[in-house]
Amino acid sequence: MSHHINETELVSRKVTKHKFRKSIIEEWDSRCYICGEQFDNITLDHLVPKKNGGHTSRANLAPCCSLHNRQKGHSELWSWWTNHVCWDLSRAIKLLNYLRRCDNIPTPDDRIP
Repeated sequence: MSHHINETELVSRKVTKHKFRKSIIEEWDSRCYICGEQFDNITLDHLVPKKNGGHTSRANLAPCCSLHNRQKGHSELWSWWTNHVCWDLSRAIKLLNYLRRCDNIPTPDDRIP
């Protein structure tokens, strides 16, 4: 079993994975980024599918209900979502803001020194 040290605590890979997953889900209040509904059991969607070169990283994962995760499958996110009945501009903006925070991408209002 793999372990790593978190500050002064030895943590198993399983615990680390659980905390990582939980932190993403909590940031979204257990809501699907596609439909906006809240779920007790929610999956994480690879925004860029692993099959298409996407990584398992915070900047490529967002909570998604199992129905929409299955429907999206390996599709490219924006072309699939913008043609879906659940398309919502405010949720799309929320997703983009989330991705900016994950990658520290400057917003148009940020001043570049």
